Amino acid sequence: MQAHKILGKYLGRHPLLTPVLEWDGAAPSMVVVVPAYKEQAYLQRTLLSLSAAAAPSGRVLVVVVINTGEKDSPALVAEQKAFAARLRSEISAYLPLWIKLEVLEAYGLSAKFFGAGLARKIGMDAAVELFYRLEQAEGILLTMDADTLVRADYFREVEQWFSAEKRQAANLFFEHPLEGSDFSEEMYEGITRYELHLRYLLQGQRYAGFPYAFHAMGSAIAVRALAYARAGGMSRRQAGEDFYFLQKLIPQGGFGEIQTTRVHPSPRTSDRVVFGTGAAMNSFLAGEQKVGVGLTYNFQAFADLKVFFELRQELFALQAGEYEGWSYKLSGPLRSFLLNARFFDDLEVLKRDCASETTFSKRFFELFSAFKVVKYLNYVHEHFFEQAPVFDMALTLLEQRGLNCDDCWLERDLLLRYRELELEESWFIS
Repeated sequence: MQAHKILGKYLGRHPLLTPVLEWDGAAPSMVVVVPAYKEQAYLQRTLLSLSAAAAPSGRVLVVVVINTGEKDSPALVAEQKAFAARLRSEISAYLPLWIKLEVLEAYGLSAKFFGAGLARKIGMDAAVELFYRLEQAEGILLTMDADTLVRADYFREVEQWFSAEKRQAANLFFEHPLEGSDFSEEMYEGITRYELHLRYLLQGQRYAGFPYAFHAMGSAIAVRALAYARAGGMSRRQAGEDFYFLQKLIPQGGFGEIQTTRVHPSPRTSDRVVFGTGAAMNSFLAGEQKVGVGLTYNFQAFADLKVFFELRQELFALQAGEYEGWSYKLSGPLRSFLLNARFFDDLEVLKRDCASETTFSKRFFELFSAFKVVKYLNYVHEHFFEQAPVFDMALTLLEQRGLNCDDCWLERDLLLRYRELELEESWFIS
């Protein structure tokens, strides 16, 4: 009953921007939300990929959110409306009986928020309303992109993972395609470097001891309706909405990784956002050299952070006037960041609410959150470190961990080793 009230309270603060989803009978096993803005060339293949998967124990609802912004032309709106009609009349007929397709249409969305984040939120909020109506607060929401493919065991492995009640949300293991005939060799080279950067960034944070280090991939997130509501719902940000959403979701606990299936995001280019896969591929094809495109963060930045995290318990016993002297235990770049960010002022505020060292140890990462990690990395690379080739840094990290990669001669070899490394680990936030 309490869980039902939480969903109702969330919906009271977040009114739907579309009509409610239609459904009859028992609650669906899960709801898949797919934002679609000018996706005629890709979406049908994604839907066929979902329909080719093995069926879970119950029916699945796929919600496609057809959307446009207030600055889009009438011609584009007409195209989107025609596509929505074709999805309903033609494509839905090819889906198996255990999948129901619902198309939500949201046109003229505010330019301030228009993007994948708002479209995801529209669909996920509608799914929460459905689960609320069906009194199924533990229902599962899956986020997808319109150009993403899944493995045949996708639904069953998600269902199996959530069979444990303590599990509230998860990332699904993703792999970009590294070869084939769908894209040019240059694009496969670019996505190899970009994915290696993502996995190096993750392992760098985990090496440093940051407990909330997970990928932020909008096409590979699963969450119960109740956990979604408790986290305040999907962010409306135009880019990085998945990252911001996860930073609210992960600290709640019950978050882990579903490693027994695969999601395959596309390596295609995109000009809709300033960062992410599409933007990185644009930069790579343009011959640019920057973080995510051939270059990445210097390993020393993670090594310095590791020292700080290992010493953090000492901060609990210090008085306000002792922080600066203590900070000389740290590297110059990290010390500079902490002082310029006025970190120790914020730390004093946090410590007032920590009655014990145990509480402080846990709540420390509320202050030095994933946002702070990103700010730290950007700061030290602006003022102290040079960005470095992703191959060199990824190899250095493996060597520092004592992991063998004698056969890693190319970025692809190293990426495959990093994929193996992630699958060898099991991260769960209880």
